[in-house]
Amino acid sequence: MANGGPLSSDRGPDSASAGKTEAARHAAPDGSGSPYQRLNPALFWLFGLPLLTGVYLASAKLGLSLATSAEQVSAVWPPTGIALAALVLLGYRAWPAIMLGAFLANFTTHESFATALGIAAGNTLEAVAGAWLLQRIAQFDASLARLKDVLALIVLAAGVSTALAATVGVTSLCLGGAQPWSSFGSLWGVWWLGDAMGDLIIAPLLLTWATDFGRPKRVAEATVLLAILLLVSWLGFSAPSRGSGEERTWIYCMFPLVTWAALRFGQRGTTVVTLVASALAIWSTFRGLGPFGTGLIHDRLLSLQLFIGVVSTSALLLSAALAEREHLEDELRVRVGQLAGADRRKDEFLAMLAHELRNPLAPIQSALEILQLPNASSAIIAEAEEILGRQVKHLIRLVDDLLDMARISRGKIELRKEWIALETVVARAIETARPLIDARGHELTVALPPQPVMIEADPTRLAQVISNLLNNAAKYSESRGHIWLTARRDRDRLAIQVRDQGIGISPDVLPSIFDLFVQAERGRDRTHGGMGIGLTLVRRLVELHGGTVEALSAGPGKGSEFTIRLPFEAPTSPSEESRSPVSRTPASNRSAKPGRVLIVDDNADAASSLERLLHSRGYDSHVLFDGPSALEWVDANRPAVVILDIGMPKMDGYEVARRLRRQAGGDDLLLIALSGWGQEEDRRRSTDAGFDAHLIKPVDLAALEALFDERESLPAPSGI
Repeated sequence: MANGGPLSSDRGPDSASAGKTEAARHAAPDGSGSPYQRLNPALFWLFGLPLLTGVYLASAKLGLSLATSAEQVSAVWPPTGIALAALVLLGYRAWPAIMLGAFLANFTTHESFATALGIAAGNTLEAVAGAWLLQRIAQFDASLARLKDVLALIVLAAGVSTALAATVGVTSLCLGGAQPWSSFGSLWGVWWLGDAMGDLIIAPLLLTWATDFGRPKRVAEATVLLAILLLVSWLGFSAPSRGSGEERTWIYCMFPLVTWAALRFGQRGTTVVTLVASALAIWSTFRGLGPFGTGLIHDRLLSLQLFIGVVSTSALLLSAALAEREHLEDELRVRVGQLAGADRRKDEFLAMLAHELRNPLAPIQSALEILQLPNASSAIIAEAEEILGRQVKHLIRLVDDLLDMARISRGKIELRKEWIALETVVARAIETARPLIDARGHELTVALPPQPVMIEADPTRLAQVISNLLNNAAKYSESRGHIWLTARRDRDRLAIQVRDQGIGISPDVLPSIFDLFVQAERGRDRTHGGMGIGLTLVRRLVELHGGTVEALSAGPGKGSEFTIRLPFEAPTSPSEESRSPVSRTPASNRSAKPGRVLIVDDNADAASSLERLLHSRGYDSHVLFDGPSALEWVDANRPAVVILDIGMPKMDGYEVARRLRRQAGGDDLLLIALSGWGQEEDRRRSTDAGFDAHLIKPVDLAALEALFDERESLPAPSGI
């Protein structure tokens, strides 16, 4: 065919999915998704359209030369496939070539101007409708590598759109007097069948070779396949038809051959085999040879086309199914690799987590043993207490990071934005990171804009982001290093940068440095510690603020640089409260103490230690270890505050809270949930159960006393 050459380009491997550009793979009828749209419009109209018109006209003349039912109606009509492929690949702009080619083909066959114009309009409408249906309904992939694309070609293009050309064309012939109305039905059937075969044989060939630019492989095997195909076709179609049916045996050998082509050569090989077999069969049938060589030529040709249709659709569907299976297997291999990588990272994370937990537990255990020494001095005891406090805070930070990561991954974290001064956020971050910076002897240089900068952000989360970066810089720098924290306005963005002279980041780790459980340093020594989630938290929290974060490093030993860019706009009327921190009354200055406090927790150590701590602070506290006992005790003693653990046996804290609210005077109780679970869903369930507040273990005594202070009507304590 005249345009078969330019569409067959040999570059790259031969497979159903390899060698395609993404644009060619999803060719759209408007040309927006096909590389052929890049043709210069002037060149397209000057050379492309005339060439397409000539190809269409030549193939139409070939089809009309094989007409049997009427001079204008042929059961062999390649132009339909050419027109459909042209519109799918070149876009709707190719329709004038189809219209002109169809008009000239019929007008030069002694048809009147009106009849030829009507037939041309029907053929053009058929191609446009077919391309539109494929793209808009089926999101057609021109490579035919999916079953849905082949089914769409069979049903929407070959089945539905061809009915338009048959209806308009036969109607034009009858209206023009070229054919009688009594022949409408038979002519319509032949017209439709010929067009459908064009869509099933010619269009797939052009589409697959035009969208797959791979160089054919297995040339020797392909040569053998083609030779066997020619031999079987000669044996099946070259012998004179004797009507005995013996010659039909050979034609069934077509099915193993198209299966071979589908298995080894994909859709491109399948369409070539189908075209060759169809051409030989049609040639033999017109000569009165082969199994379709007896009877009226009209009936013989219709039977042959039905046979070819079965072979073509079977081959296309089989090849698409195999391509889909290959794609799914490739995807499965990728997923298996991803799962294996995730499993490996999980194992590494668990090992890191165990290591990170043992780090603070070791000094905690040593400090506890020091406190048990009978002759320990007050200085040694004070040092042990400092160790305990420091390591407990470290454990809390580890758990908080894990919980934050879980909340963000599940989309359960919500920012509480407010207008706040940048210097306030930076001060909070430095306060958090200062202990590690000082412990390692680093020098911290801070450079902020000279004018006050107000930003709309969640102060806690943004301070967490900056402190994480400062901690990383301190952790991954040699002792007595230098860390720079700078901020500047960059148009409509606020850029916050943390730079260090530390160990740097290798180029292979840098692209994935913000991924979960990834660390710049690996090894059993684990000198710098960490679980590999800090930078992931940084990226997620920055993205929640609508910003971006970028990591740069010249390589190992050359330091690193992290830059946060946040949206920036001046506040309309920032409040004075946003400009300065809110002063709070220290816990030691509180004079109002609530009355009786009940602590309910099945963990005896946790409950008893909290009870002793509150008792030492002047609270009348009492402890119980299960829900039913708490209900009885509250009914008899009427406490002012009940602190409830959530996860208890017999009756959980939610149920205890609900029952307490139903008791007489239950509405006056201050109910505080105390749990290791602190996600939004847990807090919501606590609120629904009747709790006034939800605190996370280990409890912050200052936060607990702040809740007590909010209940102004509580009675005074009874004393120690």
